[in-house]
Amino acid sequence: MAEKEHRTRKALLKKTTEALDRIIGSTRKSQYTKQIRIGKVLNKHKMGKFIVFEGKDHQVTYTLDQAKIDQEASLAGCYIIYTDVPAEDMSAIETVQNYKSLIKVEQAFRNMKTVELEIRPIYHKTDDRIRCHVFICMLAYYVMWHMKQRLQPLFESDGKGAHRKYTFDNILETLKSIRKETVEFLSATTSVITTSTDEQNHILDLLGMKL
Repeated sequence: MAEKEHRTRKALLKKTTEALDRIIGSTRKSQYTKQIRIGKVLNKHKMGKFIVFEGKDHQVTYTLDQAKIDQEASLAGCYIIYTDVPAEDMSAIETVQNYKSLIKVEQAFRNMKTVELEIRPIYHKTDDRIRCHVFICMLAYYVMWHMKQRLQPLFESDGKGAHRKYTFDNILETLKSIRKETVEFLSATTSVITTSTDEQNHILDLLGMKL
């Protein structure tokens, strides 16, 4: 990665300086000033932070800020994570771990919006109803998160890739076949629950639930 970033920066600086030399050395009239044309070049290649300009109008000159180039090169291939949390409250390792855990937040938003809970689109017309809708979805995600934690033994013992049998959606489909019905016959009323399979019983045991 460091070598790739070095080659990319070197190539972009070369393109930038060549374009700047053409603009600064140009004597032809243009509808744009040299400053505007220079700005377009810098905006295109994003190398402006490495260049120092002097003068104005037709007397523009530039130099490369080698100190900044060297500093950038020293960080090539590195991924910098910065936090304003004091070191005594969070170590460097904890900072990295917490940053990596952000993927769980991203997955949560994805599940909330599309995959499982489908919080959007929202068709409510008042603020109170929208807040209520979002609150219910948050409660549903809270339940789903705890279910996934309890089902971890099942996921960990499952296959990998295409050989996986269990996903959260698959488990919900498996449990959907369990039915509870109220049967009324003459003056008698009773509730009937379908007989669960061994697989369903195993899932329910992990969830700490009983029929």
